[in-house]
Amino acid sequence: MKHSSSEDGVTLIETLIAVLVAVIGVFSVGGLIFQGVVTNKNQGTEVTRATIYAQDKMEKLLSLDYANCTQSASAQPASCNTTNINAADWTDGLLAGGAIGPSVQATCPTSGASLGYIDFLGSNGIQLPGATAATGCSAIAPSDISYVRMWQITDVASTGGPSLKQITVAVYSQSAVNSGSGKPVVVLTSLLSDPN
Repeated sequence: MKHSSSEDGVTLIETLIAVLVAVIGVFSVGGLIFQGVVTNKNQGTEVTRATIYAQDKMEKLLSLDYANCTQSASAQPASCNTTNINAADWTDGLLAGGAIGPSVQATCPTSGASLGYIDFLGSNGIQLPGATAATGCSAIAPSDISYVRMWQITDVASTGGPSLKQITVAVYSQSAVNSGSGKPVVVLTSLLSDPN
């Protein structure tokens, strides 16, 4: 009997090669799915932490004594400084100023819009010990910074009611997935009115 080549069976070697190709494909896709799940979980953790840290800063700013912390910076008591940095010009309390972008200020500034409107947190979320008038900002090592909080206070135009201040807090994470883009992980905004 004569067999045509179309009736030949699949050899064991061909079957093993097909199985090997399928296994490599499954593991490759599985690795991508695993990496996606881990990245998504880590990013969710960063957003949760950043939200807590932004809310904490917002609550501190909203609890400041409106009458004392809206005076000129030189007349404000030390309690108006929420930065934990005791260097000159860092007590701005509720004065209009600050900036939340366009990019993160990853080191302690010595001048500019962020001066007095920024603080730094370690990996555990605790505010890093600040500088003093003698040491300037050198007391904060960039390698210790895990989160940067920046805020901006804006005087809202009066409409006949009490004076209002808009407070915006942005939190940047040095380990977030988008940290290289310079965008904050979380931005919160609130209004504060003069209680008098």
